[in-house]
Amino acid sequence: MRKPHGNVELIEVFAPDDAALWADAAPPSVEPIDSSTEQRPSHRGVVLVGLLVVGIGVGAVALSDDDQSQTAPTTTVAVTPSTVRVPLDPTDLHYVIQDSAIERFTLTAYSADLVTPPPANEQVHVFTDGTAVGPIVRIELHAHPFEGYGIVGATRDVVDGVELVRPITQPDTVISEVAIDGAWSATIRATRFSAAKVMQLINGLRVVDGQLTHDVDLMGRLGLGLTFEANSFDSLIFGYVESEVRYLTAGGEIVTLRSALGEHNRRLAGFLYLVDGAQRALDGRAYGQLDNGDGIVVWEDEGILLSLVAPGDPDDLIALSQQVRAATRSEWSAMLYGLRPDYTLGEFATLAIGDASEAWRAGPQIAQRKGRTEFLWWWTVPGTDNVTASTAAADGVGAEPHFDTVVVPGATFVFVSQPDAGGTATVRAADGTEYVAELRQPFTQSPVYMAVVRIETPGPVTVNINGESVHA
Repeated sequence: MRKPHGNVELIEVFAPDDAALWADAAPPSVEPIDSSTEQRPSHRGVVLVGLLVVGIGVGAVALSDDDQSQTAPTTTVAVTPSTVRVPLDPTDLHYVIQDSAIERFTLTAYSADLVTPPPANEQVHVFTDGTAVGPIVRIELHAHPFEGYGIVGATRDVVDGVELVRPITQPDTVISEVAIDGAWSATIRATRFSAAKVMQLINGLRVVDGQLTHDVDLMGRLGLGLTFEANSFDSLIFGYVESEVRYLTAGGEIVTLRSALGEHNRRLAGFLYLVDGAQRALDGRAYGQLDNGDGIVVWEDEGILLSLVAPGDPDDLIALSQQVRAATRSEWSAMLYGLRPDYTLGEFATLAIGDASEAWRAGPQIAQRKGRTEFLWWWTVPGTDNVTASTAAADGVGAEPHFDTVVVPGATFVFVSQPDAGGTATVRAADGTEYVAELRQPFTQSPVYMAVVRIETPGPVTVNINGESVHA
């Protein structure tokens, strides 16, 4: 599992905050949905069956047909693992947000962590034409064989057998995960760069003695030069993170404050290329939006690199960042050891099962944070034997008719939801094939109806519920 960049990661398996020691009692069981109703493809498609309860954890976990428990057999892992650097070195400098007087950010302390450094054998290389408005290509090298991924809110194309994924909100960006050889794989994220050029770049990737290499002549023809390199994308954006604290807004959203080491000017240089809409404030702060749409602001204090990340407009974070201060040792110790995240995982359900090119399952899981109901989407990881992955559903789930796409190797999962009423969801693939699924209410404690469809046809999908168009 890749560590998230901010609150979201390019290849992501959702990992909520640790609930192992404080999770609530098992939620009430859910009545099984009648399995006699099937999905009805108008031409060809995959069959959906009724609710089957399976054993699923959050992240990548094993799935067992014999496990019929209504409660997840495991809880969750921490978003950021702690190091063994305890007790705290009194010379360490950590930061907190003092009581916020900003209405948008009425904050509750949530959790704190010391942060492990990124693996030494990972690398990130950023290629550009020397400007922030031209093509930007980010290559992240992973020291392991090719692994399955799940990219939320995207469509997929296949070019010469290579899958190219485009985020729906960033149509000028292409993402691809490729196996370079038996020991190395790479994630390529290319913005303002044609699919044909992406393919040329992919075909030229090599690893020599554990180092990513590139054909200088090819890069010249593509108009690219190496602009930045580091051992992780996080270090380019945040610096080398030493610690982080998280706060909850009144609406249950997470605000993350990171304290890091590194060179401030180097970080600002990369910020312009790697953050959408990057701008500088008069006091030297820089702000913009991350790949997932979260706002970010970065600045320096006493040689420490600081950053704030939160959903919403990055302009709002400028004022909040001015309320960040160094923590006393006792205050930081209380933050590190005294907080328990208010996050509870609940029931899970299988809403779809099929056997197209390979057997698969998918469905939702329910959770609660600060009294707010949240949902996760889970699916079986392609190419594995009963292993699942999951991610947070969009905020629109449960509030309005909605669908999320999750692109995995070889297919697109379409998760459809509607509050308060059932009916049928029709998903149309790019080739015109329609898949019809009945919306079910998988959780008795939530009046949200859901359905899942898996499509192997490349290209965008459209969705309607009971004849009305629905947007992602």
